[in-house]
Amino acid sequence: MKVSHIMTRPMVTISTEKLVKAAAKLMVEKNIGLLVVTQSGENEKLLGVISERDIIKVIASGRTLEMKVSDVYTRNAVTVAQDSDVAEVAKAMNKHAIRHVVVVDDKGKPTGVVSMRDLVGERSTLTAILQSNEKEVFHGAD
Repeated sequence: MKVSHIMTRPMVTISTEKLVKAAAKLMVEKNIGLLVVTQSGENEKLLGVISERDIIKVIASGRTLEMKVSDVYTRNAVTVAQDSDVAEVAKAMNKHAIRHVVVVDDKGKPTGVVSMRDLVGERSTLTAILQSNEKEVFHGAD
């Protein structure tokens, strides 16, 4: 199963010039845990992501939410191609200890986000991941 089949929500973007407070408000309004940071806030060039964890780090360090997204976002977002298998996505999340990955097209343009919620939300997704892992275990034993 391909990652493009399990993306359940539209991608939400934000520009680097917006305030962290605005990012937090947008996450609450959309009931999501990650915003894709793009140049000028549109589905253009991927700059990175800002997550709930990034915002919590701001609060924990005693900094203000009145600072710009550019000061706190994660620049090296983990990405996967639209035609990636869901098992690859699960492995990437596990490897990087993250709950979201950005899906990009063949030109690197962000097209969506896959969350851990998306992965576990469908029985067929879990089955595909398990089958992929079984193949690796059996091939590794040869």
